[in-house]
Amino acid sequence: MMNALQRFQRLLGSRHDTTTTDAQALDEWADARGHLLKRVRSGEGRVVEFEWEGRRGRLEWGPSRRAYLVDRELRVSIEAGLPQHLEMLLMSRSLAQRLESQAYQKLVKDHQTDIDATLPEEVRWLSMLEKVPVPATVAGYVMLSSSPPHAQRWLEGELLSRVSRAALNWLGDDAPLVLMSLRGRIYLRTEAHGIEPAKLDGARNLAEAAAVSARSLMQKAEVRAARQEAPSRSVHSSRLDEPSVMEIPMDSDIMALAMPSRVGQKTDINF
Repeated sequence: MMNALQRFQRLLGSRHDTTTTDAQALDEWADARGHLLKRVRSGEGRVVEFEWEGRRGRLEWGPSRRAYLVDRELRVSIEAGLPQHLEMLLMSRSLAQRLESQAYQKLVKDHQTDIDATLPEEVRWLSMLEKVPVPATVAGYVMLSSSPPHAQRWLEGELLSRVSRAALNWLGDDAPLVLMSLRGRIYLRTEAHGIEPAKLDGARNLAEAAAVSARSLMQKAEVRAARQEAPSRSVHSSRLDEPSVMEIPMDSDIMALAMPSRVGQKTDINF
């Protein structure tokens, strides 16, 4: 009995040591890059704020808010100034298959015929948005969008390169990853079993590459729309401005994250 208790205490101590080490690593990373670091008021976690092209970016680490992410997760959001209804999602294929299987089992168990609002956003997206083909270099991912042509152009250039290299450099094989554009922002979330500078840099750089590509996509769409308007002087409606197919409530975590307009150097926030 005593041996079992001692093993349990050592396990708890090891977990605490790991958490402390990860927190220190994130603190040092934020300090080295001149980012604003915030400690949470209660519980475990960190929040780091940074700038991207004059806009707010936010990196969070702490307890997972998604059942499919074990223990702790890393979340990044960027205020990219995108059209509100530009909805694109890139997800690890293994994760998509697992979520689809879980959703099907729930529907069968509860005798439902429709996906309801009790399921996570990612599951509802899998059932509501159109699947978009991806290049062979990122065959381990699935892409969905309310506008497939825009999504295909989004996943080009630097973004495609960073996604294809992520598993080799910092993400790890078969690790769950969600990268999406929603309500004008770019969001990323993945598991964080250990905090290392390479993972933090990789997650931030991937989110920024997604923001750059999405902004470029938006600008090109605006140019095309202007060219089509000029000859006829008629108003052209871009698909980026059409009503969204995803008018569904969002939960209270990073997917609907509010960015404060003013922050202090030592402001605490709830995680």
